[in-house]
Amino acid sequence: MKEDRTFGARMLGESFEDGQRALAFFGEGKSVPTVSVFGSSRLPEQDPACRMARIFGENMASSGIRLLAGGQEGLMGQALAGAREFGVALNWQRGGSPDTPPGTNELRFLHLSMRKRFFLWPSRAVVLFPGGYGTLDELFELLALRQTEPWARIPAFCVDVSGRPFWGPFWETLARTLRSAPFLDQEAECPLPVIENLDELIRRVQEAVFRWKD
Repeated sequence: MKEDRTFGARMLGESFEDGQRALAFFGEGKSVPTVSVFGSSRLPEQDPACRMARIFGENMASSGIRLLAGGQEGLMGQALAGAREFGVALNWQRGGSPDTPPGTNELRFLHLSMRKRFFLWPSRAVVLFPGGYGTLDELFELLALRQTEPWARIPAFCVDVSGRPFWGPFWETLARTLRSAPFLDQEAECPLPVIENLDELIRRVQEAVFRWKD
């Protein structure tokens, strides 16, 4: 029991530290135009989805929109590379110091739960490229929070690669299952918009971000 209490106290303390660092970094809330990007960390740089993510990041930077993503590898790494100085990596620190190295555009978290919240809290829009369990976890976190938290009711867009459907079949199955019985409120958004055209995605995200009102 003593070990359990010690572990619980440490987790609470570290979560508080995570929150303090993140609030200091994102103290302005949603007043800065920001979009969060999720997707696979395992796709190679030459994959069509990664190329789309990099061009998307470039366009966000040229529009003055800050881009948040979860790591330096795969699809999210390409989005950050495209966004350059407008890209911020929100990384899960597995051991070691959570302090951000000087001169880097990175925010480190000791706990995934706090990291997940700060992907959404400062963002005015969310973009979901194809991905695995982590991407789906972020999707369902967003969908659940949109039901309960006003600050999480932000526009979200899913991106499919032409000729390689991912979100389209996913939403078709999920929507049919959830609508087969009253598992969802009638006003719950299901499915989310699925976009293949990169120009349309950029336009819709820019519109969502710059039209945002608290």
